[in-house]
Amino acid sequence: MIGCYVNGALPRPRKLIEQTRAYDRNRISEEELEKSFAEATEIVIDTQISNGLSYITDGMLKWQDLLRPFTENLNGIRLGSLTRWFDNNTFYRQPIITGRVESEKDVVTGSAYVEKLPKNIPWKAILPAPYTFVHLSETKSYENATESMFTFAEVIRKEIRSLATAGFSYVQLNDPALVYEPIASSRKKDELALVKDLLEIAVKGTSVKTCLQTYFGDIAEILPEALDFPVDHLGVDLYKTDFRKLKECSFEKGVALGLVDSRSSLVEEQAELAAIAKEIVESIYDSQIRDVFICSNCDLEFLPWERAKEKMKVASSVAQSLRGEFNG
Repeated sequence: MIGCYVNGALPRPRKLIEQTRAYDRNRISEEELEKSFAEATEIVIDTQISNGLSYITDGMLKWQDLLRPFTENLNGIRLGSLTRWFDNNTFYRQPIITGRVESEKDVVTGSAYVEKLPKNIPWKAILPAPYTFVHLSETKSYENATESMFTFAEVIRKEIRSLATAGFSYVQLNDPALVYEPIASSRKKDELALVKDLLEIAVKGTSVKTCLQTYFGDIAEILPEALDFPVDHLGVDLYKTDFRKLKECSFEKGVALGLVDSRSSLVEEQAELAAIAKEIVESIYDSQIRDVFICSNCDLEFLPWERAKEKMKVASSVAQSLRGEFNG
């Protein structure tokens, strides 16, 4: 497949932003706010459909940050202070791990607008990868962190099974912490072996396609080891990745090419991105081309909704151009 999809949460449309502010000021009821979220979700789903995206999400409009739904719904974790989200001018509530991380209920399917997702287009869910979740949390020691990663991997496995049962066919595991800062060479082998073990637990027995999405860093720093990770696809932030090193590797799994820049309001030229995508695809696949998805390098929520719509249109156009090149 050569397709496209959104990589992460979408920005809230203007009307929803106004309604959430009105709710904070006690000007509208909780029921009115919920109606606004439902209407905005329909808008972001319809926009994805109209742009021909290959997998559809509900936009994650209720997610305050990537980690929050799990922080608030798992045993053994409590909410901590506001912490900067990598090097962005946004923040997340740091999870504080106080005990064994366990779930008593499904987190994502319990909050997603599953009933609003289309019946004739596959659905995609986005989850925090175990390594990133715990890396961004506060724990007592390295030993506690490692143990928490393994227990969180089990939580993710349960989530993926729940998502598959609900009708989702694609799960993206976001792992920016894995590439944000290069892993020291002295512990690189052990660290990547740990990530592989975590992913094996998380995706064990799953019937859905899986992608490990990296961003805010250079995936080339963890290649070729990452090519052995037990996922179907690897996500690449092409605004942080060394093209030369990437093209030196031979892939036998699919890729999600983060060609659209979510941290810039400049709308890219479709032809330029299509040329870059074609060069990368021809470089990393020796003979048979695997799945290729065109997407943003990270969450489009960093941009205003109107600009995010333009970026989705660009990604769709690039994917269409690639299909013309490789599928005839």
